[in-house]
Amino acid sequence: MVSIPKNVIVECLGKTRLGFSIKYPLLILMYIKRCKPEIVHIHSSFLYYALSVIILNRYVKFVYTIHSDAVKENASKWDRLFLWLKRFCFRKGWVYPVTISEKSKKSFDDLYALDSKLIVNGIIPPIGVTNQNKLTCYRYTNKTKIFYHPGRITEAKNQEMLCNAFSRLILDNMDVVLLISGTKQDISIYNQLEGFFSDRIVYLGERNDVLELLCEVDAMCLSSKWEGMPIVLLEALSVGCIPICTPVGGIPEVVVDGENGLISKDVKLDDYIDVLCRFMSMSDTDIIKMKAKVLQSFEKFSIDDTSREYCSYYHYVLSKKSS
Repeated sequence: MVSIPKNVIVECLGKTRLGFSIKYPLLILMYIKRCKPEIVHIHSSFLYYALSVIILNRYVKFVYTIHSDAVKENASKWDRLFLWLKRFCFRKGWVYPVTISEKSKKSFDDLYALDSKLIVNGIIPPIGVTNQNKLTCYRYTNKTKIFYHPGRITEAKNQEMLCNAFSRLILDNMDVVLLISGTKQDISIYNQLEGFFSDRIVYLGERNDVLELLCEVDAMCLSSKWEGMPIVLLEALSVGCIPICTPVGGIPEVVVDGENGLISKDVKLDDYIDVLCRFMSMSDTDIIKMKAKVLQSFEKFSIDDTSREYCSYYHYVLSKKSS
């Protein structure tokens, strides 16, 4: 658990339900006007900050980190409808875009015909996180392989394909278990996944001990259709958990297939089954060697480097004048 420094003020505006509500752009606008910050850093939907950007652009600088593919980020009806406004704000210098991987930068630069600042994600190195043997009940034999997928239940994470893949392995009598945890962001997808749940495909609910579980499982699964630079991938690297991923977003910039993880050829079901079978066929010696390389590759994703990059960019933004 990371403690929050005393000079960091945490406030919540109370949004708990999914979907857009005009109430919250107004609340955000009033909050920013009251606090009078020099910089507002956006990590969520632009629409919630649009009023603030339009009204306060002469007094406040807005930095916007795009955490996914720029096209996919604008997939909803409302995002498409107001894409022109977002593009206008970028062009006027009212909002400064940050992307988190070479792939996400390219998607942004192509969509908006603009340049974005690339700052790679980083996380705090885990301290004192160890295997707590919380999952021993899922090791049905001494050869059981436990795979873990931490991620919100949503289209982007492609959990239906993941569950289909493990259902096929289980039907083929492979001694595997898939554990899933995360917020039920899309209830309709979760309802579809329920048909797969069994003693070998298990939904663990929302968890605050993801790092401890990553320490205990044999591999972490990312079956995403699209990504930016997934934090959970960096978390897996930080504890030496082998990632088994699809080749989307910034993942291939982090994982070298066969060295510090495995990457499927595509996001298709058969391709992901193939990469799971490749993992299952690895020897204990090869797995130990790969885990060592996983840990070593985490060194490039220090939160210290990311923080320095952002601080430097904030100074640059503050030095600029809006159009």
